[in-house]
Formats: sequence, C-alpha cells, structure tokens
Amino acid sequence: MKNKYQRMISVMRQILKKMHVPLYLHTKSKHTFSIHQHIIMLVLRQYESKSYESFVEWLQVSKITQMLALRNIPHFTTLQKAAARLSDVLLHIAIGRFIQTICPGKIFAGADATGFETRHAAPYYTYRCNLRHSYTKLSAGSDMKSQLICAVVIQHHPVNHDIRHFPELFEQMVTIIPMWIMVLDKGYDSEPVHRMIRSKNMLSMIPVRGNNMLSCTRGRYRKQMRREFDESLYHQRNKCETIFSVIKRRFGSEIKSYNDAMKTKELLYRVLAYNCHRMCMISCLVCVMISRKPNEQIMPKFCAEIGQGFSGFQKLKLFSICLK
Repeated sequence: MKNKYQRMISVMRQILKKMHVPLYLHTKSKHTFSIHQHIIMLVLRQYESKSYESFVEWLQVSKITQMLALRNIPHFTTLQKAAARLSDVLLHIAIGRFIQTICPGKIFAGADATGFETRHAAPYYTYRCNLRHSYTKLSAGSDMKSQLICAVVIQHHPVNHDIRHFPELFEQMVTIIPMWIMVLDKGYDSEPVHRMIRSKNMLSMIPVRGNNMLSCTRGRYRKQMRREFDESLYHQRNKCETIFSVIKRRFGSEIKSYNDAMKTKELLYRVLAYNCHRMCMISCLVCVMISRKPNEQIMPKFCAEIGQGFSGFQKLKLFSICLK
C-alpha cells in the first residue's frame, strides 16, 4: 500500500489533470518546476503546517523530491512567489473538483462558518494591551456524506454576519454540484435564505429562532420549519463542525501570512490539503477491504460496511482511486 504522501500526490495529480492545468504558463519559461509541482508542494506545506523555510529544509531530508520528480530543491522564495502568482480562481475550481470526481448526482449539503487567528501576538499580550481580536472568517459548503468541502468564501476584517456571505457561497455550490437538501444552523434563519434555496428546487432545513409559538413566527417557510422540522436530517449538519475541527487540529487554527491576499491563498491551500487528506482516508478504507478479503467480492462488502453514504458511482470512483 502507498504511504500517505504518495496517495496525496496521486490524488492531486488526478485533480489537476482533470482540470487540464498546463505544466507551464509559458513555452519560453525556465521549466525548472512545473505548475503541478508548485501546487502539490504548497498543499503539502499546509499538510505539514510548516513555514516556507522549514518546508524547504524538510524537503531536503524527505523522499518527496523523488515522488515529485524534482531535479532541484526550490528556494523558499520560489514557493512564496508561486503561491502569490497562482490565481484564486484556479484554487476554487480545484476545491470543487474533489466532490465532482466521486459524486455525479445530487448531494446532501451543509454550510457553516469558522474563524482563523490572524494576529501574531501572544494572547496574554493582546489581553494586557487591550488589542482587538483579529481573525479571518471562512464560510464553507460541504457534502455531509463524504465530508468533502465543495466551495468556500473567505472574508477579512471587518467580519460581517454569516447571512451576508451565504448568497455568494450558495451560488458557488450550485455552479459546482447539484444538491437536494441544504442544512444550516440558526444563524442562517431567514426567509430570504429559505426562498433562495427553494428557488433551486431544493429542501432547506434551518431551525427557527425565538419561542415555539407558530403565531409569532413570520414567513411562509419559517412557519413550515416550525411545523415540519426534521431533527434527524438537521443533525447531519454536525459534520460541518467535524470538518472545521479536523482542519484546525490537523493543520492549525492560525494564519502565518500578513496581507489579505496571501491569507486568502493560504486558507485555500489549507482547504485543498484537507480535501486531499479526506479523499486519501476514504480510499485507504477501500484498500484495507482489499487486503483483508482478497478472495471475496470487494464492492458488495464495501457497500455494506463503509459505503452507507455513497452512491454506486461514488464507490466505483473511490475503488479506482485507491488502486492507482
């Protein structure tokens, strides 16, 4: 079985190949490092939670150079310039490609927001000097079955309410993948949000704020939520919190960049690292099934035990990914 770095590199190469990303931006460039190598190295940097200098030092003692077929080890400023040069649009498309790879149909969607620390001062110093707590908000729309992030919206200071960023996030998700339901928390409880979701022939599941009296609830869909709210469907939204927990515990809850443009790119690479990590975890389960039951049919067993949230096409896709 491949190790985790080999699986991540394999998954990222498949995603970039499906996006038809060229190896080089210009035919007359130096061609020392390709765009694919730059993106994969920047994703691995987030996966290892290292600075640019520490990551280059780690490359010198690791076998990643052989896996990526690097002729030379890049200088840390080369990675900094590559991160600043690559477009945000390319990274947003790459994030959406993960869910498109394994799910051609409608998904069970959920959305939520979380904050990442941007101040480099110590908490005690911030408290003693009465400094304003600064952070960057990440709003993410995800698939609740595979727990892959589909689209993100990043906002820097000043931070507004979650509802203000929902239309942009929702439009991104509709463009990337069709959905049959979207679950949100009470922060998104608003009649315009319900109308926006229902206009796309989708089901919205949002708990209603306030008291439990139907007569005190305004709005057609908010009253419908008061009468027909499904707790079992809504509790799937907890997986949004699981996704944020994995990102912060595995990759860190602080941003090392200083300006807003690089903060945005750093979070986008971090989301890419999470999606790649999640895809490798799912494919690893299939490989375990293969190694334990070599003489039995793999896909029926996989469907029964670990494929509860996936369609048949998704399972075949995951099965093919783990074999590559």
